Amino acid sequence: MSDKMNYKRFFELLDTKSALIVGVVGGLLSMGTIGFVVMGVLVLQNRIDLSGANKTNVQKYNNSPVAAAVPQPQDTAPSPVVPKSDRPKVELFVMSYCPYGLQMEKAYLPAWDLLKNKADIDVKFVSYAMHGKKEIDENTRQYCIQKNYQEKYISYLNCFTGEDNFGKCLSAVGLSDDKLASCVSATDKQFNISGNFDDQSKWLSGRYPIYAVNGDLNDKYSVQGSPTLVINGVQAEAGRTPEAVKQAICNAFNNPPAECKKQLANSSFQPGFGLNAQ
Repeated sequence: MSDKMNYKRFFELLDTKSALIVGVVGGLLSMGTIGFVVMGVLVLQNRIDLSGANKTNVQKYNNSPVAAAVPQPQDTAPSPVVPKSDRPKVELFVMSYCPYGLQMEKAYLPAWDLLKNKADIDVKFVSYAMHGKKEIDENTRQYCIQKNYQEKYISYLNCFTGEDNFGKCLSAVGLSDDKLASCVSATDKQFNISGNFDDQSKWLSGRYPIYAVNGDLNDKYSVQGSPTLVINGVQAEAGRTPEAVKQAICNAFNNPPAECKKQLANSSFQPGFGLNAQ
């Protein structure tokens, strides 16, 4: 006898009330089974989504060596209080090809230009590189421009963050690789830049070459990734707009100068090269 006939005979043996109860219970069990299956699918999907997010979030500022490429959610811990001074010292740590470092630099430059005579402001470099040999070369190029031609650096960086073309930007500020060659060579020897790049056994996590030019300051300030803003020796929080950076610097003065009253743009730029707003 078929299963269908068995089911039919079973229900025929029941009175109306019993058949109704059995039917309701069976329906509830079916709905529960369907709900369980749906829930399982959602949980699995959520796990997949979380897995994908974790693959991205590996590249955060936390204590991960891949900190630099992607911004992280705000930490719930309170930010350290930035001490005030008569002439704040402001240092932005970046990787020259980090998309979010470039984004922050574009916000940093107008505030730097505004306050350059009132505060000690500069750019420094994270102690490892994530974007290949071109990043190491550009870091050193910029280090030498700041060291020997400081008055040209803001203009150079304004050009470079807008367009990935260091040759064009050097020419625009009246420099060339030849003028920087001696400094680049000396810096390479002093910090063993080429040696650290060529010896992969020394790379951070076996993946990222060490870039030691500002390594001592990275250790001092616990710099983990790009960008990291340090004001008066303390890591500082600032939005990635010129006005937000200006405010962060102005808040570190004992007596803010008149320049702090000037309103700067309060929109952020897109990550990476280019001067388009988000």
